[in-house]
Amino acid sequence: MKTEAMIDRFTETGQAVVLAETIGREFLIEKEALPEGVERGSYLTLELDGDEVVSIMFDQEKTQARQSAVRSKMAKLRERSSGSRFRRK
Repeated sequence: MKTEAMIDRFTETGQAVVLAETIGREFLIEKEALPEGVERGSYLTLELDGDEVVSIMFDQEKTQARQSAVRSKMAKLRERSSGSRFRRK
């Protein structure tokens, strides 16, 4: 079975916490087993055999699309911001 997942974070022990929200699962994957160039927030396609991850593919298109959407939203928020309502003394 194939499923989409995202790298949530890296642990101190060098593992990636990978979230597969569509199936409600969390996987701990060794950093060395990940494809080249992935980082926190990268999207992956996981191939599963039961509860075991058989293969991992980096979904660059989806990663770039999500990063672009986040940058766009942040830019809009910055445009609307007129500073703090509170005055400094």
